[in-house]
Amino acid sequence: MRTYLDALDTAPFGPPGTAASPNRVLAALDPGMLALAAERARGATVLGMPVEYTRTARTVLGDDGLLAITQLCVLSHDRTDTADLARATAAAALPNRRQLLRGLGHQNPDALDDRLVDALVIHGHAEDIAHRVQAHLDAGADHVSLHLVTTTPDSPPVRQWGQLAAQLPV
Repeated sequence: MRTYLDALDTAPFGPPGTAASPNRVLAALDPGMLALAAERARGATVLGMPVEYTRTARTVLGDDGLLAITQLCVLSHDRTDTADLARATAAAALPNRRQLLRGLGHQNPDALDDRLVDALVIHGHAEDIAHRVQAHLDAGADHVSLHLVTTTPDSPPVRQWGQLAAQLPV
């Protein structure tokens, strides 16, 4: 990754005569990539990790690095209706997170117990999702985006986004 960033640093950017390169943010999960983001980028974006990891990421990035979190979520008025979709979403996110999750106290991530599924994928009411967003902000995130998972991925969830927008912090 360092070699790639070196190449980016020497590549032309913008119109002729433009000297400044753009600010970049690295997608990072493990502490090594977070440290590289702190050293060579404006910050990092972290996808699909528990709030506890947001604290870890903030510590590694330091106070000045941008920390953008993407929270996986399923919106429903009944958590029992969303449990299977939340579990499937957590399972899809699991492969490259096992070691990190063990470090957060999830000793057997492959078991996908309810505690782990809830940590990775917030599911329930818009208020529940808004509370999780606030928890990430309280843990040091500068920005939290939502990856809304639905049972009908081909249909835009406009109504669901409206429900979420009404509850999210500004």
